[in-house]
Amino acid sequence: MTKLRIAVCGVGSLGQHHARIAAASEQAELVAVVDTDRERGLEIAAKCDTTWFSDLASVIEKVDAVQVAAPTGFHLEIGKQVLESGKHLLIEKPLAGNLEQGKALLELFCKKKSEKPDLVGAVGHLERYNPAVIALRTSDFSPRFAEAVRVSPFPMRSLEVDVVMDVMIHDLDLLLSLFKSKVKSVEAVGVPVLTPFPDIVNARIKFEGGSFATVTASRVARKKERVLRIFGEGEYAALDFAEQKLERLKLIKTLEGPQVVPDTTEIAKDEPLRLELEAFYQACTGQSQDIVTFHEAFEAMVVADQVQHAVAASLLEAGFKL
Repeated sequence: MTKLRIAVCGVGSLGQHHARIAAASEQAELVAVVDTDRERGLEIAAKCDTTWFSDLASVIEKVDAVQVAAPTGFHLEIGKQVLESGKHLLIEKPLAGNLEQGKALLELFCKKKSEKPDLVGAVGHLERYNPAVIALRTSDFSPRFAEAVRVSPFPMRSLEVDVVMDVMIHDLDLLLSLFKSKVKSVEAVGVPVLTPFPDIVNARIKFEGGSFATVTASRVARKKERVLRIFGEGEYAALDFAEQKLERLKLIKTLEGPQVVPDTTEIAKDEPLRLELEAFYQACTGQSQDIVTFHEAFEAMVVADQVQHAVAASLLEAGFKL
């Protein structure tokens, strides 16, 4: 099998793992890592037995696909460069820094795909590939209410975006994929704490059909917590992202009356990023289409934009200067 030739653009805290996984994959060949930081680029290139380039233009004609793990503020510029070259593209979440930029990337991708139908555009919504999430999404669970909590200490990175685009968007994407309904309304509050942008946000999202969810995201917590609790008719599921653990309870009727019983789900733990990248490679080689598409990622951005506007309105009402 001919291996997919890959360049990883941006080898910071997440990009280094993109490079590691690409270098070890049986489906891919890591042709190059690209980073403006010479020392960092050379370090990761040496670890992955590949070549470092300071700019993507120097290597783009030598590859079939590009994985972008650069800071969000560069997604539009780099994404355009990759798509204009006709190369497959996986770009880390969020698709872009704001809705306008996300729309520009989506429109360009659609244009290029009309010219090259086999072109693949994927967005790195990592949690879709968490084994516990996969188990839940492929089950018969029908959600009516969800509570998502994703909090952590201050990360000292991704400071160019607020906690909605940095953190909450993980859960917004998951909720859209689980509820499979359009968002009817959004209410949200939040405050800046350590940056000029909201660092803690709570949102209430109502879906068409009456289902709803509450979502809390914070990057100023004392400890990490990443959980999703979902309630359906006669059933409940609790998902722990870090532990890759899924617990389900069901209400059943017995001769002795109704009983709540556990429904054990066996999870084969794995590295979500590896699963995500292997799915991307398979899509690029026509084997499957198990990716988060530009369209899906843009829909998550639309909801994130609604959350941001609701937060901004609440801050103005409270007398904050934006």
